[in-house]
Amino acid sequence: MHVNYFIRHWREIMWGSILTFFSLFYLFSCHGHPKIIASKFNNEFSHQLSNFTFLVKEVNLTFCDELDKESGTCDEVVFPESSASGVVISQSKSHIFILTANHFCTDDLEDEDEKTSFKGVKTIKAFINATEREAQVLYEDKDNDLCLLGAIKLESEVFKPVKFASSMPKIGDKVYNFAAPDGIGSPNTRLMFDGYFAGCEQGFCMYSIPATFGSSGSAVYNEKGELVSILVAAAIDFENVSMGPDIQKISTLIKSVDSVVDIY
Repeated sequence: MHVNYFIRHWREIMWGSILTFFSLFYLFSCHGHPKIIASKFNNEFSHQLSNFTFLVKEVNLTFCDELDKESGTCDEVVFPESSASGVVISQSKSHIFILTANHFCTDDLEDEDEKTSFKGVKTIKAFINATEREAQVLYEDKDNDLCLLGAIKLESEVFKPVKFASSMPKIGDKVYNFAAPDGIGSPNTRLMFDGYFAGCEQGFCMYSIPATFGSSGSAVYNEKGELVSILVAAAIDFENVSMGPDIQKISTLIKSVDSVVDIY
């Protein structure tokens, strides 16, 4: 009995090893390796990557005393005050139109005691891929925290218009987001996040997408690559819940601007 047990045990090990060997051979051989299928996701989101915009608000301060004024030696300092994300939603022959969060565009703060922004000449710089240009505020929607910027379109640029979703996703549907949280962005990098749609209350919707300072103004897309929202806020002490207006409010904003200036 003792001998038979070890013979039987050895046979089990041998056959197990043989089966494991052939299984590995099948998986790693050309015959057994699964075919690589081109992801539809990459096709759906190619132009959204190109339309992503990194926004920086710069402040130009001039330091000058009476002697400096007389001698013309005033010191000028330019430094970044804040950053945000945005998306090029459309273009004309000469301009591009960028959608972002309004609290980035404006200097208004609810609590005057906490108002610490510097007084100086402020400009908004838009970084798109490897290009840089100034942007101007065209329209502000303070109620929904949306802002539309305009900037010069370079001669060689072609931006595919962003397609708006006809309705919001269903609760639990997957959504995607391009952003530059904490100012993390460069011509060679794109941060992409995913999460799930969590529903809306009175036109303000929530997503399980991580967001923080700098994520404001970033676009949220459904699985078809259609715009469903713009992130404008994140939950306090729990940055994995982010919020933004629904697509109907965004569509209303764009239609109202388009009725005055042809942007779409």
